[in-house]
Amino acid sequence: MTIPSLIQENQKRATVTKLQKGISVINQAYKLSFDEQGEPDSAFNMGAEVYFKQYWQPYLKVVTYCDLYSTCGYKSNQPFKQANGRNFGTNIINRYRTTFYTADGLLFIIFIGASNNEGINIPSDMIWLDINGGELPNKFGRDVFILKRIEDGLGVRPIGDTLINEEIEQECQEKGYYCAEKIRRAGWKIEKDYPW
Repeated sequence: MTIPSLIQENQKRATVTKLQKGISVINQAYKLSFDEQGEPDSAFNMGAEVYFKQYWQPYLKVVTYCDLYSTCGYKSNQPFKQANGRNFGTNIINRYRTTFYTADGLLFIIFIGASNNEGINIPSDMIWLDINGGELPNKFGRDVFILKRIEDGLGVRPIGDTLINEEIEQECQEKGYYCAEKIRRAGWKIEKDYPW
């Protein structure tokens, strides 16, 4: 192997390790919260700040709460790109989500709402994990991964976990949204066909 390919393989292994760590940290917090408090009737109606402070903060080692995108090291409020390189137009800081770093150096964005196709905010169970925060490339499938809360304390999983392999492959290649699930299905490995 050449030096560049060795470096790339090390980066891939580090990415998978951080992804697994992030899922473990947020999954454990969610399950502890559910065991002690159950689910709120509607996180969306509670508001992001109240929901986070009651149902998440007591179970996480939060070191930085991001009230501004710059607090978390980003250069804009819409720093993320899809796997195909297109900009992704979702604000990381707004009233429908809570953004923070844990003691593990991982950045999480817990959503209570997101815009639908008509631009109307609706409840959301998404959790975004940025394994290196404000550092580049800020790209889905590379250092940013999308997870979801499974109601009734069933945990946190990569989105796309109920889809067939062909759907996972296509979406991971094009947009990067289902890449965490692709990695999970590959036995926690980044395979040769992965859009690195």
